[in-house]
Amino acid sequence: MLLWVLWKNRNNSVWEAVKESGQVLGAKTLCLWQEWATMQRTSSSNFQPAETSQQIIQWQRPHSGWFKCNVDAGFHNDLNKTSVGWCLRDHAGQFVKAGSCWNQGKCSIIEGEAIALLQAMKEMEQGGFTHVIFETDSKNVIDAVHKFRIGNSEFSSLICNINNVMSLNPNFVVKFIKRQANMVAHTLARAAISWPRRYIFDLLPPCIGV
Repeated sequence: MLLWVLWKNRNNSVWEAVKESGQVLGAKTLCLWQEWATMQRTSSSNFQPAETSQQIIQWQRPHSGWFKCNVDAGFHNDLNKTSVGWCLRDHAGQFVKAGSCWNQGKCSIIEGEAIALLQAMKEMEQGGFTHVIFETDSKNVIDAVHKFRIGNSEFSSLICNINNVMSLNPNFVVKFIKRQANMVAHTLARAAISWPRRYIFDLLPPCIGV
């Protein structure tokens, strides 16, 4: 994993004049290793009955009085843009609102996913929503939020900001879900570059079916 990250960093430096610090490369290596380990555990548990597996990957409604906000990031390397998509639903599974935004420039996958979560939290905070469960398909981000260690990387700074928002909003909860149950946010994140830099949907967006 480390050799691959170093090799990619070398190529980016030569061909795109982009070079990342050793701390960022170390964090990327760790995340890749963790993702590999997660896939190995998933593969070893494929003996579970099909019905059980299906239940795990289905979107679940929150309890009464709670909202659920699914978030995801999109990476458009050909356009040099990173995007965010989020969708808020109530305890009945009904659409409440959604939003998207995009920024110029590239970032790592874990940074993009952390930015998406932080952006969604800020939108909920500004909108006055107090009891919200945030779901993302980035296990690395969720693990980092729950096991935060102070660091100097951009990713550590993002996780610190997420934890600060959560400390001010005690009924904000973050959870990991599989990609199959997060497709609404995934679709919004991918389509975000088709709209203005920041866009809020008060009506159901045409690109999704909730």
